[in-house]
Amino acid sequence: MTDRGEAKDPNPVGNGSGNGSGDGAVESARLADSVTSIAGVRALAPGLRDLVATATAKVLRRTGGEPLGVDVTRGGDGVKVRIDAHLDRTRSVAEVVDEIFSVVEADIACGPVEACGRLDIDLRVVSRG
Repeated sequence: MTDRGEAKDPNPVGNGSGNGSGDGAVESARLADSVTSIAGVRALAPGLRDLVATATAKVLRRTGGEPLGVDVTRGGDGVKVRIDAHLDRTRSVAEVVDEIFSVVEADIACGPVEACGRLDIDLRVVSRG
């Protein structure tokens, strides 16, 4: 599921990921907390980028946090958010998905860096149960 609309300003700000400074960890962590607080979301599966960064940090004996489960990337064409979620059966999938999209849209709009260009949300439901 992608492309829930346009973000505010068509002029790109920053490049890379995260909050414009190249560090997406803060924004990803904030979104991970927001998404996991939604009723019906049991857990998040770590994204590939998070897994690689964590494994690299361990190999190089640097500090590296645990994978967050939300991957936020900012680029010249806008903001891309990838989420792999495990849902429970307390609510319908459609309700949970709609609320996840709403939470992500609101969080990106109110974030420390103004969203520019398109907002693409790629949500994958890994399991339900």
